[in-house]
Amino acid sequence: MAEEVVLLDFWLSMFGMRSRIALAEKGIKYEYEEEDLWNKSALLLQTNPVHKKIPVLIHNGKPICESLIQVQYINEVWHDKAPLLPSDPYQKATARFWADYVDKKDFGLVPIKVATWGPFVLLNMDNEILQKDNIDTGNVASEWLGSSSELFSLNGVDTTLTYVCRCEYIIECNWKVFCDNYLDGGYHVPFAHKGLASGLSLDSYTCFYFYDDKAFIERSLADSEKVHVLANNLWFCLYAQNLLLILQPPKPV
Repeated sequence: MAEEVVLLDFWLSMFGMRSRIALAEKGIKYEYEEEDLWNKSALLLQTNPVHKKIPVLIHNGKPICESLIQVQYINEVWHDKAPLLPSDPYQKATARFWADYVDKKDFGLVPIKVATWGPFVLLNMDNEILQKDNIDTGNVASEWLGSSSELFSLNGVDTTLTYVCRCEYIIECNWKVFCDNYLDGGYHVPFAHKGLASGLSLDSYTCFYFYDDKAFIERSLADSEKVHVLANNLWFCLYAQNLLLILQPPKPV
C-alpha cells in the first residue's frame, strides 16, 4: 500500500524547512501544499486546530504538528533510511539539546516588561530594561516615561485617567506616515494634507522633543472659525511612535 505524505507549509518558513530537509534526507516523496498565511486553508485549520499554523505533516491522513516533532516522527517512521540522529544516546541527547536551544533563543517568545498606567498597558522591549530584574512597574512615571512624565501630568495625562469607550477610525495611510505628518512641525501638512490640519492654528504651533525617552510633544491652538471645540488648547503627544495622544482640555468654568 502506497503511503500518502502531505506537507502544509509556507516557502519562507524556517520551521517548515526543517521538515523539508528531514524528508529529503530520508528520500521520502511527498505532496507539498503551499499555504497562504493570510487566508489559511480549511485543511490547515482542520489538521492544526490548536495553533492554526504551519508546518503540518499529514501521513496517511494523520496530522503531525510542530517541526521538531515532525523531524522526530520522520526519523522514527522511516528508521531504515539515513538516520537523522546519532545512535549513541548521549550524542542524540546533545543534538536534541542544541535543537531546543536554537528554538528558544532565536525563535522563542521575547520576554518583555509590562506595566499599567491608568487605562494604558505599557510594554517596554528595550534590551537594557529587559536585563534588569528590579524595574518598579508601579512607578511608571520615572521608570517608563522619563522626563516627559511631568509635562504629561501637567496636561492631565496621569493615572487618574479612566477608560470610557473604544472607537475605531480608518486611516488611509500607514501609521508612521500619519504620525510623521504631525511631527514635521506643520511645514507641508497645511498644503499637502489640508484636512489633517484644517482645525489648527499653525501660528501657535510649538514642539517639545525629549531625547531620553523618545517622546515628541506638540501643542497648537484650535482655529475657532473652522472647528467647534470646548477649549482651544489642543495637545498632541507621540511617544516612541507607538502611543499617540490628542488631548482637548475642558473649558474652564
